[in-house]
Amino acid sequence: MRRHSLVRWLPVAVLVGGMMTAAGATQSVSAAPSPGAEDCAPSAARVAKGSKAKEPELYSKNEANAYGVIKDAPRLPNGSVHIPTIFHVVSDHTLSGPEKTRWTTMINAQTKVLNDSYAGKTGTGAANSPFRFSLAKITWTTNPAWYTVVPGKNERDMKKALYEGDSTTLNVYTANIGDGLLGWAYFPKGYNNGRDFIDGVVMLDESMPGGTAGKYALGDTLTHEVGHWLMLEHTFKSGCSASGDFVADTPREAIPQFDCPNGADTCTAPGKDPIHNFMDYSQDSCMYMFTPGQVERMNDAWVDFRAGGAG
Repeated sequence: MRRHSLVRWLPVAVLVGGMMTAAGATQSVSAAPSPGAEDCAPSAARVAKGSKAKEPELYSKNEANAYGVIKDAPRLPNGSVHIPTIFHVVSDHTLSGPEKTRWTTMINAQTKVLNDSYAGKTGTGAANSPFRFSLAKITWTTNPAWYTVVPGKNERDMKKALYEGDSTTLNVYTANIGDGLLGWAYFPKGYNNGRDFIDGVVMLDESMPGGTAGKYALGDTLTHEVGHWLMLEHTFKSGCSASGDFVADTPREAIPQFDCPNGADTCTAPGKDPIHNFMDYSQDSCMYMFTPGQVERMNDAWVDFRAGGAG
């Protein structure tokens, strides 16, 4: 059953508008590229309803289409891949003991949400996956410039200093990120492009369970961004075109959906808009599932690009 009731936003990905994005990509906001964007691998974003921020275009259309093709790999058993996960908590001041206790509690709750989501425990029809996440470490950093980080130079400086592990390690950076973003991440195919440290997820700290991000505070921003980290696209990526998000069992969707618009159906192809899918922009209480096809794509991306260290 679902972990929360149905009430209630990235390259991998970015989340914007109140809060979120994804894994390793070149990026630009509106028409102007972020400083040093060419140094990054392909990535994506999540956006909140009402945000005035534009989702960064983190890679070109041709590059996006190239990332759509992944070599088939043997399906790994459910729960067989244990991913060490490091949370880097960035603040603008030295945290007190009670503040560290609060963040530690929220990180533990976030890790549980992440594991439940990838184990298919969050709702009827949710697919189980090979992936489980183990909290390996929490680091604490005081840096006002990094505290409001956006994609660009400050992000690279932060990650150069804090990144640990390799392509099989999930580095999560939590901060009061700027530009109204909820988060962003980097696709595994961009790994080993000479800047391995860029890999990982950056997310709004208060989007973790128990945070103050309102309808984006149940922990699904990280679930969404890790989907990008494992090479999932947004469900609405190609609108109503046949290529869609490169996953056959996610219904086509013309536009991102916010809130929880039951019955929304923006394409004439079979199936209603996948508002309950973690890779849409619905509010947290509305999203609760990955499909079997999405799990297959994440499985293939892990085998082809992360476990093998390819890039």
